[in-house]
Formats: sequence, C-alpha cells, structure tokens
Amino acid sequence: MRRTCLTVLFVASTLAPVALSGNTAGGGIFRSERLPLPPQQSGRKDLSAVTAPTGWNKVDAGPFSLFAPQGWEFHQLEGIDSYVGEFVGDGITLRFDFGEYSSGYVKKAKKPTYVMARESIGGFVAKIVSPRTPGHGVTGIYFRNVGHSNGLFLWGQDLTSEQQELALKIFETIRFGGKVPRYVVPPPPPPNNAQ
Repeated sequence: MRRTCLTVLFVASTLAPVALSGNTAGGGIFRSERLPLPPQQSGRKDLSAVTAPTGWNKVDAGPFSLFAPQGWEFHQLEGIDSYVGEFVGDGITLRFDFGEYSSGYVKKAKKPTYVMARESIGGFVAKIVSPRTPGHGVTGIYFRNVGHSNGLFLWGQDLTSEQQELALKIFETIRFGGKVPRYVVPPPPPPNNAQ
C-alpha cells in the first residue's frame, strides 16, 4: 500500500516553512519544495540576538552572508569551476566552495568518527559535520541546493574544540541572497620578504 505524507518544517528564526512530500512505503522522500520566505532585512538586524550574538558583524560573500565576531574578514580566492573564498578571524580559517560541485569533504565524513546532523538554516536543509575528536578532521556545513543547482560547502580543518564551537555558531547565521561575482579578485601579492 502506498502512503503519502506531508510534513511542514519551520525555521525558528524566520518561521519559514519547507514542505516535504513522499512515499513512506518506499522509505524515501520524492521532493522537497521551499515555500516563500518573508523578505529578509539588510544589515545587522537580519538575525535575532539568539542566532547572532551581540557584537557580531555581517560578513558578505555575495550569494550568501554570515555573522561572525568583530574583526573577521572575507577573502575571495581563485576557483576553477566554482566560486571560492574564505572567512578568517580569531585564528580560524573557514573556506568555502559555492557551485554545482561543492560537496567536498562531507562525502568522506562517516559515523562514528564524525558527529552528523541535518538542520534547516536560512530556509535550506543543511548537513553539518564535525569530528568527535577535535583537531582531527573537517568541521563543516553543506547545503546541497541553494538555487540554480548551486551548493555551498563551508568548512574548517583540524579545529580545536573552542574553534569548533565558534564555527558551529557561525554556521547557524548563514543567509542566502545576492549574486556570485562575475570575476575573481586575485589574492594580494606575497610580501617582499617571503621566501
């Protein structure tokens, strides 16, 4: 017997519904559909104080943004088949790959070595992974499709437990909107005393 179910999920910060429907007899979900979201305001008031702690600033990468502690910077890097860059601050580097082939290391993350979770962030379903042993592996978030067949993988490598905790808080503040730059800004030249 074929049973069809409809489930509605709500994102706590935006109350944005996502409808999922599928055949429960087959064990899989046939489709997911992003329902209309209320427009997000621009600037510092995008996120609630619970999501973005006081003193955090919005760091914009074009097609998505996030909130991070004061002093964090965004650097666009040169990519081959996708838009890439990094967010740097507090001794942490969080790199990202935004494009059609952005699944990265998430496919390699397996239980029991990694803690894995699925959450709705910014109106999209995300897979979050972090190593059970801090300092040994990837702490990352992966969105399979955030529009136009583009995915986002944002990660830090070999983070301490304190860095992991901060990265996971930053991941919760990701919001989508904006355009991918049409050109790549080259990285700054190395200092003259570099060997």
